[in-house]
Amino acid sequence: MSLKDALAKARESRPEPVLQAVVVGDDLFQVELRRLDGMDWAGVTAECPPTDESGARYGYDINKAALIACRRFSRLLDSDGEPVDMSVTRDAKGAVTDDPWANVFKAISGAEIGAIAAMWWGLNMLDPNTRVVELKKALAGGGKTSSS
Repeated sequence: MSLKDALAKARESRPEPVLQAVVVGDDLFQVELRRLDGMDWAGVTAECPPTDESGARYGYDINKAALIACRRFSRLLDSDGEPVDMSVTRDAKGAVTDDPWANVFKAISGAEIGAIAAMWWGLNMLDPNTRVVELKKALAGGGKTSSS
């Protein structure tokens, strides 16, 4: 398979977005997360240097990365599955006066933030790395792999 064909196949076979439930007050919402393009994920993690032992293990602050990734690449869906307006509000000088994603992250539990962070990590780190290992094993065994 040529590189051009492989790239086209990669675009077509992108994993579907996944939903992570969160409770805000007494209402259930869903955060929609998806696998990002490699440079988008690299940009998110580059903005989040590790600040503690956990972050040092991952190479970035996973909770901060989750918030930044949600701001840029996620949608919040209400209980009917409708997108919620998560637009940042700014004053005349451009300063942020309301950040809906920051407000959500303040309102939800630490466990919910952890679940969102774990989902981002799984989609953008674990799943791709697992695929590389699987393909290497298949090649070492002499067998061909099929992504269909």
